[in-house]
Amino acid sequence: MTEIATDYTESVPYPGADFIIRHRDTGKVITIVNGELRLCEGLNPKGGFHWECVARDKWLGFRNCVSGTLIGHNDKKKFIAKATAHQSYEQFALGPSPKGGYEIFTRHAHELWSMAVGEDGNELVETNGDGALWDFLKT
Repeated sequence: MTEIATDYTESVPYPGADFIIRHRDTGKVITIVNGELRLCEGLNPKGGFHWECVARDKWLGFRNCVSGTLIGHNDKKKFIAKATAHQSYEQFALGPSPKGGYEIFTRHAHELWSMAVGEDGNELVETNGDGALWDFLKT
């Protein structure tokens, strides 16, 4: 039987637990495929889609359970997963939404910007406007 992202229970993310991070609107899952961070339909058998929630100085981070790299952002306002240390570009805060799910915020200079889905529907980008909503599925 093939696993699908609906086989898991939504949870509040907390350090030490593993999660699948699912885009609330499309059901796509944050995955590393061929070293690149992207959204994928379902649970891609060739990708790493399990993320360990970690914390440093009360900031959350999400470390891929296969690659050991953390979700972060680059200077082109895109999210990547290349870093192995939980530094400022890999630090996140979460905002619960009354619609369900969470908005994911990242440090951008002295502001918090949101994680959004890029125009191609698969890329993850920073925005200083409303971000996407995400579900954290405990594994």
